[in-house]
Order: sequence, then structure tokens, then C-alpha cells
Amino acid sequence: MRYFLLVLIFLVNALNPLFSQDQFTGYNRAKTLMGYGNYTDAMNLLRPYMDAQQFGKLSQYASYHFARAAYQNGQYMLVESVLKELSTQENWENKDKARYLLALAYFQEGRNIDALEAITKITEPVVKEQAENATYNFLKNASVSFLMGNIRKFNENKGFMLALKEQIEKQTVMSTDERAIYNQIRTIDFGNKGTETIKKNSQTLDIALILPFNYSGGKGVQNLAPNNFIFELFQGIQFAAEELTRQGITLNLKSFDSERNLSKVSSILEDPFLKQADLIIGPIYPEEVEMVMGFSERNRIPFINPLSNIDEKYEGLNFAYLFRPSISNLSDGIIEFARKNIVGRRLAIGYSNTSRDELLAKSIAEKAQRFGYSIIRNDPVNGRSILDFLERIQLKNGDLANADLVIILSDDPNVAAPTFGFMESQNVKKPILVMDSWLFFNFANYEMLEEQNFHFVSNNTVQFDKPNLEKFREGFYSKHINYPSFNAHLGYELMYWASQNLGPQIGFNLRENLNSNGFQIGRITNGFDFRNSNSNRFVPVLKLENGMLLYK
Repeated sequence: MRYFLLVLIFLVNALNPLFSQDQFTGYNRAKTLMGYGNYTDAMNLLRPYMDAQQFGKLSQYASYHFARAAYQNGQYMLVESVLKELSTQENWENKDKARYLLALAYFQEGRNIDALEAITKITEPVVKEQAENATYNFLKNASVSFLMGNIRKFNENKGFMLALKEQIEKQTVMSTDERAIYNQIRTIDFGNKGTETIKKNSQTLDIALILPFNYSGGKGVQNLAPNNFIFELFQGIQFAAEELTRQGITLNLKSFDSERNLSKVSSILEDPFLKQADLIIGPIYPEEVEMVMGFSERNRIPFINPLSNIDEKYEGLNFAYLFRPSISNLSDGIIEFARKNIVGRRLAIGYSNTSRDELLAKSIAEKAQRFGYSIIRNDPVNGRSILDFLERIQLKNGDLANADLVIILSDDPNVAAPTFGFMESQNVKKPILVMDSWLFFNFANYEMLEEQNFHFVSNNTVQFDKPNLEKFREGFYSKHINYPSFNAHLGYELMYWASQNLGPQIGFNLRENLNSNGFQIGRITNGFDFRNSNSNRFVPVLKLENGMLLYK
């Protein structure tokens, strides 16, 4: 009897591995079926193994794989019923994977808050990164209001923050709160999340030109007015591009007419050339600029506004530039001139009703007062009121005038003409500071004034004694049967600046190239300094002496 019991025990122990192996057959078969995409049969095979009392720890794995199969079958509520408890079992090493799968199911059901809350509990770095990638993919088309409303709870989720960043960038106008949040988000390192790999030609400088040729309506470029300032700018850009090509620079310039129409701008940004571009020039109007600015930041393509000085929307951005000095650059240059050259501490400021001049007047006044200057007048002026402004500060009284420096901020010839006439007739002795655009007004012969007291604020001023300038003007005349306008000069210089700071020889990282190049002599202007700046910091004040424009 005793011998019989020993034999029986031996047989039971010997057969136990075979019995256990048979138990796992269904479980292993289920995982194989999942690999084939047969999720329904896999779920049926897994159900028995989800019994914790019979299968212990194996039941956790069976439940997880069951939920995976259910997810692939689109049975998201079933996924939730299985994983809600499993994802809270702290003794299971794959609980973060369960939380991730649960979050995916919530996203599929449109339960975005539940999904995001599930993701906040994930701690394993690899799974967390997967969950953040999923967050971006599910929320990249979510409304800005939803994302802004939940930023406090989920600001550690990089996928959430990237989705918000891109949605804000798509808007034509940002609110104050959105801009403040955006300026914080744009400093986050998102790695490769949301980026699209674009194959660029490293042997060609590709430039996209987006300009509102028909800024006052219409389509096409066949019937543009001769004095269309956008077309003048384009003529200068195109002329420089042709010169650079003849010099051996491989250049691909493609232009688009934005028509000052946001729908048209949106369609232009869908053109494949835009994503392969190395530089985007234009547009110029604020509503268009915001849209292109967002595209440029999102795709890491430098964008430059060729005409504007207004920098308030450019602050904190990595890829947005002004070709000309910013409001801050201009006011710094003016204050520096006053401190070094003007005896006395009284300033009178007259400004036109343009945004640039209003903002510049405000900036000058604020900075001047910090240095102890008194602002005697800070008034809006136009062609009708400028003489009254000059009379009020008693300029014709010589040394008894109320101001030690008069600053007139306007590009309007209707303001310049009476000012010049007043200065000529009254023999004014006090210095007058004006924008460099006054140098181009054909009614003003500054050298005829008895007192050479006009000073000109450089806003990318053309340097009239440069040999390259004469060559450009004569070449332009030969082609167009007229001499280039000021905007044509600006466009010409812009293209040469671009070729000096981007291209196959020096590389395509504009920020690094600008910093390393430092101050650069312009081809037909006084020069540029973009070091650690998104605008031209070089703002000398110029004065005509013996027919030469000299720095003061």
C-alpha cells in the first residue's frame, strides 16, 4: 500500500508540467491570433485566463491582452471595464501600459479629459512619451478654447502643449492671454513631436516671396499701377536675384500674390514650395503676417517682413525678423544721438497718425524721461497742423525756442514740404531730426539752407556715395526705362542681405549666421547688425555736410 502511494505521488508530479503546459496553450494561441489580427477569437480564448483566483498573476496579463484586442476591435467601453481596475493595481509592473491603453480608449470615445487624467498617472518615461505623442495626435485639431481652458491641469504633457501651440499659430489674431501663453510655450523643447520631415535642396537658396501686389483689390499683376509700392519692392528683389544668378549663386525665387486676403494666404501656405523654402519674404500687413509667422515658427523657416518697423508681435519668436530697425532700435538710436550731440534736455516730438510713428513717439518719450529729458510737446501732426506745431515751440526765436531738439516722425511729403519751407524762411537754428525718407523728397535741397541743422534717422538708409548704388541705378534704368524708387532700393538690398546670410556655402541657419557675421556693410546701404536681434540694430543718425551724409 505504501509502495502504491509513492508511485501515485511520483506519477502526479511527473505529469504536472504536462498539465500546466496544456493550461497555457489557449493563452499563447490567443497572442498568436492577435498578431494575425483575429481579435475576436483571441478575446474568446483569453477570457478564462482573466480569473485571478485560478490563474493569479497571469490573469493580469490576460486582462491586458484582452483589452488590447478589444481596443483593436473598436470596443472601447469594454477596454475601460477591463483596465479601470487593472491600471490601479500597484503590484503589477505593467500598470503604466494599462493606463496608456485606457487613455487611448478614452480619446477614441472623445472623453479627452478622462484620457488626459489617465496620462498624468503614468511615470515610466518610455510609456509617458508614447502617451504624449498620442495626446498630440488626438488633440492637434482641438479648439483653442478647450486647450486654453485646461492648460493649468495638463501643462506637463508636451503633446498637449504642442497641440495648443500649433492651434494658436493657426489663428489670424491672438488675444492677450493667448499671446502670453504662446510666448511661454514656444520655449519648450518638443523634440520631434509634430514635425514633418521635408527634403530640402542644400545646393540651392530657395526663397518664397509672399506679397500683397493687389493690396487694394483685383487679381494678377498685369494691370498694377506704376506707383504700386509692393511692385516696386518686387522689382528691386527680382533685379538683385538676376544679378546674383549671374554671379554664380544658385537661387530659386518663387513669388505669390496674397491679395491682402487671408483665405488666399492660407492656400499659399499649402503650396509644397513653402515648406522647402529657406526664407520667406513678406507679407507686410499685420493680419497676414500673423498667419505666416505661425507657419514659419511651426516649420522652423525664417520669415522676414521687408518694410515694417513694428516689433511688438515678433518678440520672443525664433524665426520672425524685421529687415528694418524695430521701434525699440529706432528710439534707442535717437536717444543715443541726443545724449551725445544735443546741448539741453528739452525735446519736442511731432508724429503722424501711422502706427509706427505713434508707437515710436511713445517709446522715445518713455526712454528720454528715464535719462532726464523733458518732453515739451508730444503732438500728432499732419500737413495742416505741422506749422502750428513749429510755431508753438517758438523755433523762429533762435536760442529762445522752447525745445533743444525737435523730432518729426513722418514719411508724409505733405508734412515734410511745409516743414522745409518753414526752416528755409525762418532760418531756424535748433536741430531738427526727421526720418531718412525725407532725403528722397525732390522739393528739398538741404544744402541751400543757411543752417545745416536737419538730421536723418537711418531706417536702412541708402548710402549715396557707394559705387554699387550707381551700378544698380543705371542697370535698373536700362531694364525698366526709369530709375528705381526707394522701395526698389530696399528690395535690392534685401536680396543681397539674404544671400550673405543663407546659402550652400555658409549654411542655412540664419540665426547662427547673423550672430557670427556681426556688423555687415550693406551693398547699397550703411549696413546691418542683427546680432542677437530679430531686427537691424544699426541706427545711425546722419547729417549732410559738404554733400556727404555723415554719421553723428
